[in-house]
Amino acid sequence: MTPLPSAASPAAGLPRRVGVVGSGLIGASIGLALRRVGVEVLLRDTDPEQVKLAEAMGAGSVWQGERVEHAVVAVPPHAVAAELRAVQVAGIAATASDVASVKSRPIAEAVVAGVDLTAWCPAHPIAGRERGGAASAQADLFAERTWVLCPIPHTSAAALAATEALARACGALPVRATPARHDEAMAALSHLPQVVSSLLAAAAPDLRPGEVALAGQGFRDATRLAESDPTLWSSILEGNRGPVAAHARRLAAELGALADALDHASEASVTKVVTGMMERGRAGRAQLPRKAGTQAARPWGWVGVVLDDRPGQLAALLTAIGEWQVNLEDIGPFEHSLEAPAGVIELAVAPEVAGELVDRLIAAGWVAYHRS
Repeated sequence: MTPLPSAASPAAGLPRRVGVVGSGLIGASIGLALRRVGVEVLLRDTDPEQVKLAEAMGAGSVWQGERVEHAVVAVPPHAVAAELRAVQVAGIAATASDVASVKSRPIAEAVVAGVDLTAWCPAHPIAGRERGGAASAQADLFAERTWVLCPIPHTSAAALAATEALARACGALPVRATPARHDEAMAALSHLPQVVSSLLAAAAPDLRPGEVALAGQGFRDATRLAESDPTLWSSILEGNRGPVAAHARRLAAELGALADALDHASEASVTKVVTGMMERGRAGRAQLPRKAGTQAARPWGWVGVVLDDRPGQLAALLTAIGEWQVNLEDIGPFEHSLEAPAGVIELAVAPEVAGELVDRLIAAGWVAYHRS
C-alpha cells in the first residue's frame, strides 16, 4: 500500500456538506469527526432509531434529500452497490465513497447495478470497535488510523480528491492500494483474526462451571473481537470468500501439524514444531508498524522503568527524558497491580540510544532495564 503525500491543510478540498448513508459505528463516527471541523453532515439509515441516536450524539442531522457535495456509503459490503445506485439515481451527491472492508465484490456488483463509477472512490477506513451502532461512535475513532483509497480506472479526480480530503479531516492517514491487494491484506490482518477470535471464545462454554473464571488477560485479549456483530461479519466474510478461505486453510494446516505432533511425535519433534511456530509468529509480529500509518516496522529499543505508586512519578520520568533530548517513539501499557507499591512502564526509543537511556535513568535514581 502506498502512502499519499500530506495535504497542504486538513481542509484542502474538503466538501462543505457531506451525506452519510448508514448511521452505525463508522457512519456516526465519520459524522462526529466531520462536524468537529465544521462540515455540515446529513444522516440516513434504514433504521430510524440509529439516525435519531446519531443525531442526538451530534453526528449530524436527518438527510431529507438535500444535495450534498459528497456521500459516504457506510453500510455492509453486500449493500454498497444498491445504496450507491440509489444516491446516484436521486441525484443528491456529486461524488461518493464507501467504507466497506471488502472492495472487489462491491465493485463488481456496482458495475452490474449500473453505478456511475466515475463519481465513486472505493475506500476503507481501518478503524472500528467490537461493539457497533451509533451508541459506540467516537469522533477520534480514525485519528492516526489508515484510510485505504482503492480508486479504479474509472474513478474521477474529483471523487478521489474528496475522499482523500474527508479521510484527512477525520484525522486518518490515507494510503492507496488496488482492490485485490486490499482484500488479500484484509483477509490476513482482519477477517481471519475475527474468525479465530470467535472460535476461541466459542470454546469457553465447553468448560466446566467456574473454569471460565480462570481466563487470564491473554484469553481476554484474543477473544475481544468475538463481541462483534454477526450480521455484519457474515457480509464481510461472504464478500471476501476466496482470500479468507485460502488463509483459513493455511491456518488449519498449521493447527493440524501441531495436533499431529502433540499426538504422535517425540519430545524433540514437538519442541521443533512449537519452536518453529513461535519463531514464525514472533517474526510476523515484528513486521507490524509501531506507529499508525507507517509502512514498515522499525526495531525499536524498549526500556522498562519502575514507577512508584505515588503522584507525579510519570510526569517526572517524562520530564527527565525530555530534558535529555531523547525522543520517545511509543509508550507501552502501564503494568500495575492494585496491591503492589510500584508498577512498570515500557518506553520505545531508537535502538542506538536504549542502552544509554537505561544508564542515565539508573544514574538518576530510577530502576530501569533494557528489554531484549
